[in-house]
Amino acid sequence: MKKVKKIPPPPLLLVLALGGLLSFSSVADDVLLAEKQLLSGLKSIQNLSVDRALDEFNDLSERYPNYKLVQLLRADLLALKSGQSALMATIHQKNPRTVGRLQSEAAVRWQFSQSEFPNDRAFENYVLKMGEQPNFVLADLSENRLYLYERDANGKMQQVTNYYISMGRAGAGKQKEGDRGTPLGVYHIIELLPDSEVSELYGIGALPINYPNDWDLKKGRTGSGIWLHGTPRDTYIRDPNASRGCVVLNNQAMEKLLSMYRLPFETPFLIVDSVDDLSHTEGLNNQSSKDLVLLEVKNWLNSHYVGVNWESVSVYRYPNEEGLLYVTFPMRIENKWVHQYWQRGDNGSWKLVIESQSDKDFDTKA
Repeated sequence: MKKVKKIPPPPLLLVLALGGLLSFSSVADDVLLAEKQLLSGLKSIQNLSVDRALDEFNDLSERYPNYKLVQLLRADLLALKSGQSALMATIHQKNPRTVGRLQSEAAVRWQFSQSEFPNDRAFENYVLKMGEQPNFVLADLSENRLYLYERDANGKMQQVTNYYISMGRAGAGKQKEGDRGTPLGVYHIIELLPDSEVSELYGIGALPINYPNDWDLKKGRTGSGIWLHGTPRDTYIRDPNASRGCVVLNNQAMEKLLSMYRLPFETPFLIVDSVDDLSHTEGLNNQSSKDLVLLEVKNWLNSHYVGVNWESVSVYRYPNEEGLLYVTFPMRIENKWVHQYWQRGDNGSWKLVIESQSDKDFDTKA
């Protein structure tokens, strides 16, 4: 199984050797504002402004008493100010797993704060053509980040927000039932499970996806129950590798997906292990080659289907697979979705290798 490279947990107050702060261009969002305040506190520590950092963490601790990382940072600073650093070091040593996981979260968040924003490389790398779906969801496991796209007034997909996420303990790449890996691939949201229908482990609700899809089954992958879901209410957020394979959000972020954006059935959900991983992109490295592939798919659909609206067809480069495309579109007459997997042959041409249909009768906006 391919695993995401984990960031080794450094001493918490030294996690800041990288420098910089996250710049937000999205509208005000409590989850993002809390993250910005956390990073501001970390930046203050880096600048040796302990009192300023403590002010940030005191405020966050009051508003989010269940945020364990903030509580640990605050305790470290209070111990430092009172000359009790040795005591805190002993506490760290006696709780290596808990402290290590919190340190990992701090490192992941800080590393992301150094990245380019907004990060649209994944959309550009993996989406050859977007159909008429109003939303697109991307999880980049190498960043522990979920990106949400929404169609603007001009019909163009725009990134509207992004959130920290937790993934499976085994990292990226699910192979079998119980391996605690998070699958890589192109999936769809297939159901809405509200708070009243899920246990406390899943927080305020869940959006199950269609793992295993047809390609997973062809590759012999097993397992089920992969969801995008919230967090138990006694925890603000979970550490970077905490789930049994699901993608886990903070409850406030999950609430936005469930209520503000109300993602409809068949919303595409792309899970990758690096937005910069172009090792499987031979033959699709420039716009002209992409246009040729799209023309080939379009011509095939026109010759094999009646009444397919090309505007409704989506074409994705499949992550972590050599020469594989995923094509999907709605059938208006039969009220179904068609799912196709196209593979590039030795001669460079593309061939349909799997095709299936699913019902199109569920919509969370209804």
